[in-house]
Amino acid sequence: MEKEKKAFLKKSAFDTSNQPLKIISRTNEIEKIVGYILDYTQQQVVPLVSIYGRSGTGKSTLVRHVCKHIPEVKLCFVNLRKAKTVFGTINLILNELDQPSLASAQGMNLGLEKIREAILNVTKLEEKKLFILALDEFDVIFYDKRGNPSDFVYKIVEMQAELKSKGCLAMIFTISNNVLSDYDLDDRIRSRIGNSEIFFKPYSKEETLKILQQRSEEAFGKKIDNKVLEECAKISFLEHGDARRAVDLLRVSAEIAAKENKEISVEHIKAASKQLQKDRAEEVISSLSHHSMLICLVLAVKTYLLDQKLHSTMSIYEKYKQYLQSEPVSYRRFFELLKDLENTGFVNSNTRSKGQKGYSSEFQLLVDPQIVGEIIDKEWWKKNVVKQKDSTDKADLAAAGSNDPYSQLYRKIRKQEKKQL
Repeated sequence: MEKEKKAFLKKSAFDTSNQPLKIISRTNEIEKIVGYILDYTQQQVVPLVSIYGRSGTGKSTLVRHVCKHIPEVKLCFVNLRKAKTVFGTINLILNELDQPSLASAQGMNLGLEKIREAILNVTKLEEKKLFILALDEFDVIFYDKRGNPSDFVYKIVEMQAELKSKGCLAMIFTISNNVLSDYDLDDRIRSRIGNSEIFFKPYSKEETLKILQQRSEEAFGKKIDNKVLEECAKISFLEHGDARRAVDLLRVSAEIAAKENKEISVEHIKAASKQLQKDRAEEVISSLSHHSMLICLVLAVKTYLLDQKLHSTMSIYEKYKQYLQSEPVSYRRFFELLKDLENTGFVNSNTRSKGQKGYSSEFQLLVDPQIVGEIIDKEWWKKNVVKQKDSTDKADLAAAGSNDPYSQLYRKIRKQEKKQL
């Protein structure tokens, strides 16, 4: 074990919860965040800025980084994944401001009043010019069916106006995978918050490589073969564009290499990729409801049998209803479950315009379909999916060698069956 630990000079460099020493390739996003914040010098700030983009694109890291380097700013950073409800969010904010939690019976209005008092006290005590409330994983509260997320957003925006009347400037950053306007908000809120948005695009392969080079030099105290880092960046870019998971991939690769008492290689990267996919899939699937698990299985089957990455919401829904042996959820709820899976980083969506027919969403499974199928039901997967794939491939190969009318008809039928699937 000691020998394995010696492979790292500073393993904490791979801890993605730590702020990096240097920010890579986010100049435009930094300029936009700083621009919104420095409006306080004119005594006027926008009430709410919506920061959105896929997981692992540096949204939370950048907000912390910018606020850390502007001494006039007081940052209150809250991850709503820990709350899951509107009232839980209020208690998290209070706790971050060193205030005790409230009982749910005391109500949201009292909670907001306590938050307002705490903000006034902390900005006065610390002599700060601007208070920033950063709500990370903001989309989580919109799944609170008992609370009223839309009303909560309205009230915290209203609270800023009250704070300003008492000489305290405040603004909110919401951080999520989707732009705030995508959520079900009242028109009164949309008119108040405006269109202050910052989009974080996924890291490119070159940007991911720079991040890995920075982290690896700090972690190992020496340069790692660039081919190894390039392979790590390539896999991460093709699969998810998530810098956080790219760093995890390099860490696990180094651990595997250390156990073998070898220098880290491209083969170790590939082995670590499979291990991480399996570990992550097991973690996500174990926490899913029956319906969400079935959605994963449908995506795995369609991806594996059709050799096709993107699948329309309707085609997934139709197959889900065929597999289900009970009452299906509504189409709207089904779409929400798919978006929940996307928030875990398990699937990815692509929305495109279909002209007069509006917009259509397609979903892609980001994990090896075989891994998903075997985790959910290994015996069923082998018997019903792998076997079907093998027989289809053999039949297609036999048919491809003939040009007679029957073979052409056979190929046409197979094509139609795959389309229906």
